[in-house]
Amino acid sequence: MLSCRNMQYSVGDFTLRDFSLDLTKGDYCALLGPSGSGKTVILELIAGLRPLKKGSVYINGKDHTHTPAQHRPVGILFQDYALFPHMTVFQNISYPLKIRGKERSEIEKTVNALAAELDISRHLNRMPGTLSGGEKQRVALARTLVIHPLVLLLDEPLSALDAPLRESSVTLLKNVSAKGITILHVTHDPSEVITLAGRRISIAP
Repeated sequence: MLSCRNMQYSVGDFTLRDFSLDLTKGDYCALLGPSGSGKTVILELIAGLRPLKKGSVYINGKDHTHTPAQHRPVGILFQDYALFPHMTVFQNISYPLKIRGKERSEIEKTVNALAAELDISRHLNRMPGTLSGGEKQRVALARTLVIHPLVLLLDEPLSALDAPLRESSVTLLKNVSAKGITILHVTHDPSEVITLAGRRISIAP
């Protein structure tokens, strides 16, 4: 499903050398490492947000090494959620579909169905600044899932949540994983993924 081969990249004082990874459909893999080890950079390389210096990224048997980010079957959930503050919840979730040229009727149907599934329908007309941390996370996850990605990349998705919200978010991620999406979850905290990840990979700083 996801095959990364000998990925190399440099930025500032950081250098990624020959990183390789193979995940099958439905895998939930934790990528563990301290701050500065390049976990987020690896996600951004897979998502196409950074250009590889060397190496390749294959998804479902297709070479996506040079595919623009908006055309990769990949969703990425950032640690800070990266919601557009000037857009409503509906507009945030629908944005990936809009830039892909989907019809308005299809956009409304898809967004409403996903909002209902994630229990955020009542928030669709609200602005991100009025939402709680858990609500923001669900909106960001909905925006990530709205394109039906084959691979879901999670950047420290639980680190900013308090204990009750973390527990509900773990349940939410388990439900997403049960749909057969391949998930790569980066974190510095091994305890965060005890009940989530079937595989764990550690990287050094």
